[in-house]
Amino acid sequence: MKPRHAAALALVGWYLMVPPLVDEPYKVNTEAPLTSWKVYQTFSTLDECDKSLVSMQDKYQHTASAPLGTIKKGSRAFALQMTFAQCVASDDPRLKAK
Repeated sequence: MKPRHAAALALVGWYLMVPPLVDEPYKVNTEAPLTSWKVYQTFSTLDECDKSLVSMQDKYQHTASAPLGTIKKGSRAFALQMTFAQCVASDDPRLKAK
């Protein structure tokens, strides 16, 4: 790999992104364009992002699937966002507004 290519790769960061909430309670819009998703956390490497993503999904899976009325109000929406979160490169073209 040429040094300029390595430098370009080093500038790429990673975002742990969550889908936006919709008007209905406990709903997330997983079909929304990435430009409307929210950056939850940033990372230097994909591996760091993936590890955090797996950890968050493991932590919140129970809350996301718990019956309504058995969990604190608002926690289900956040848990659903974490369930559908994904790691996205900071230079991903889908992040640019059209």
